[in-house]
Amino acid sequence: MDGRIATVSRARGYLCVLGFVFLCLVLTSWYLDSRALEKEYRNLAAEVGRSFFQAIDAMRDWNLTHGGLYVKSSDDVLPSPYLPESLRSATTTLGEQLTLVSHAHMTRLISELLSTRRGIHLHIASLKPIRPGNTPEPWERHALAHFEQGSGEEYDIVGQGEDAQFKYMAPLRMQPLCLSCHPHADETDKARGGVSVSFSWGPFQSVLSGERRRMLLIHVLLGSLGFGVVVLTGTNLIQSIRALQDSLLRIRRLEGLLPICAHCKKVRLEGADRTKPESWVAIEKYIADRTDAEFTHGLCPQCVKEYYPEFNRNKVH
Repeated sequence: MDGRIATVSRARGYLCVLGFVFLCLVLTSWYLDSRALEKEYRNLAAEVGRSFFQAIDAMRDWNLTHGGLYVKSSDDVLPSPYLPESLRSATTTLGEQLTLVSHAHMTRLISELLSTRRGIHLHIASLKPIRPGNTPEPWERHALAHFEQGSGEEYDIVGQGEDAQFKYMAPLRMQPLCLSCHPHADETDKARGGVSVSFSWGPFQSVLSGERRRMLLIHVLLGSLGFGVVVLTGTNLIQSIRALQDSLLRIRRLEGLLPICAHCKKVRLEGADRTKPESWVAIEKYIADRTDAEFTHGLCPQCVKEYYPEFNRNKVH
């Protein structure tokens, strides 16, 4: 009996290990899928930032190639104190006052417009700024340091919760035309500056959370189905083990040598003292205790003739 219990216990232990391994696989799958999903949305946000940067970079190149753009002076467009005074403003033949908008000035104006209308902020930053407003923020300084080491772009999520911002930044490569405003730089100055693009991570996070909930539900359903299969299979396996053990026990009880009395046909119990009367039991009881067999008693013709001869005589007369 102890051996049967030990075998069933081992089977249950194997099933528990199998269930634990399956649980680990489900959790690992959910974790990896969740990380891959977050990476996908981060790459999507980076592509948005990259698109804005490339548009701004193309606009800056156009402006720089044409030496700036003169527009009508207004409260929003004032002459830049960082340009040569002779170029800051001009007057048309009609007497209209014009202001020279450089590539950097145009970037700031577009940034203000995008920030108001779309919540997207552009910022020119440099480790050696000419304009104080171009002093880098901590994350921008970190990105500019990476640009010095050859990085082509940097992006990350800054902040937590509703205040989380996605920041993208790429370097501005020095060109010969840049030397007019940056006389102390050269074309190999990789970290002269960059443009950062910042926007709210909230919309991406909202969609990402919904996708994660859907993914979690799928994994829970698959996990439940898998556990159901393990439990059902395990239950059938344990029942089969018990049935097999019962069959083996019956076979073992019926096989082998039985110490049986040659005269009265009683059987000695296993391991019992042969000298004690209680160690010997009727063969019917021995078999009945070890199998599902039941016995009925009768007399064969030979025993009737030997032990009850009167029945034979009555039959003859």
